[in-house]
Amino acid sequence: MSPRNLSTSSSDTPRTRFILSLVVATVASLALLDLLINVLFAYPGDPKALDPTRLQMYFEYGRSTDGQLARMTRRDPSKTAPITLAGWYDPIVAEESQEPHDVPIITFYGMSHAVQLAHALGRVTRAYKARAVGAPGATGNWAYGAYLRDRGGHKSTAVVLALMSANLPMITTMTPMTWNIGFPMPYTADRFYAQGDELRVVRPPYDSFKGYTEAFEDPVKWAAVCAAFAQNDTMYDRFIRTASIFDHSSLVRLIRRAYGQRLARNAGRGVLDQTGFNPDSEQVRVARAIVANFARQARFDGMIPVIYLVNNFGYSNYLYQALESTLIQGGIPFVSSDRVASPSDPRSYLPNSHFVDSVDDKLAQTLVSVVEAERKKEK
Repeated sequence: MSPRNLSTSSSDTPRTRFILSLVVATVASLALLDLLINVLFAYPGDPKALDPTRLQMYFEYGRSTDGQLARMTRRDPSKTAPITLAGWYDPIVAEESQEPHDVPIITFYGMSHAVQLAHALGRVTRAYKARAVGAPGATGNWAYGAYLRDRGGHKSTAVVLALMSANLPMITTMTPMTWNIGFPMPYTADRFYAQGDELRVVRPPYDSFKGYTEAFEDPVKWAAVCAAFAQNDTMYDRFIRTASIFDHSSLVRLIRRAYGQRLARNAGRGVLDQTGFNPDSEQVRVARAIVANFARQARFDGMIPVIYLVNNFGYSNYLYQALESTLIQGGIPFVSSDRVASPSDPRSYLPNSHFVDSVDDKLAQTLVSVVEAERKKEK
């Protein structure tokens, strides 16, 4: 037995050395590849650089949220990345069209699709003045929080609240930092909890650029901010957020990117995605409560409420289906994009998910008809 064991041991030694050398060579090759990627496709260091290449963006995607924010953020507004200045509640920023001051105003709240509709309103009629309060990728909870702070500028005839199928699962978040991992934006939103037909609101830990930079630069304050997100934001994830030395590894960034994409898919699957919606999900219940409360508050404020439903390409009209009962029971005016453009027709959409101008113009004409019908009822 002993001679055979010695022989086996002797033959295993070269094999073990070969395996170890292969492992070392593989690790060294990956490290060299990692280094070359970081050198050849280094992301621009200037926060205001707006033209990175596709490969620079591809290999940057997956850096931790805190790591990306550190690259983008400067305390001086003139030096920080422009995207860090967008979407803040304080102050509310409204874009107004140039129609005469004596025409009725319609104010829009929501994502860029809502702003595009406001622009279209100016193209199809001079009878109304468009006023838009928007944020990039804004969720329904952000839009409602903006309305509660602005109330139509206290001068609107009608107010429009926009919701979108692609980000309905994010209506229970407090910031796009937690769900837009490829391009985190630091602005915040109110978090609403549905309690029957009523809403309980949790205000964000900061709601201005100044409040954000003061918190981000102070580790203690930032820890408290992240604790608030962890408690109230349904898409908060520590691995996605936390910066570490591994942010410098393109391979680890690719792993985090894949993890984040899976996280987003799983979030949509339980709420609303391209296969349907879950009426019992918290997000759908919160969306219904936001729609009902917005309509009730706008009417109390003496304005016509209109819900604008953006049914994204490939999502059918599941957003409308999810909110249909609330709209009908409350007699709430609405404009649903599927009535104008089929969500299965790619010709109606641009690559950035916006509608083509002709579709926006038809939606704006529909909005005018809805508002005119409501004004006649009031008379």
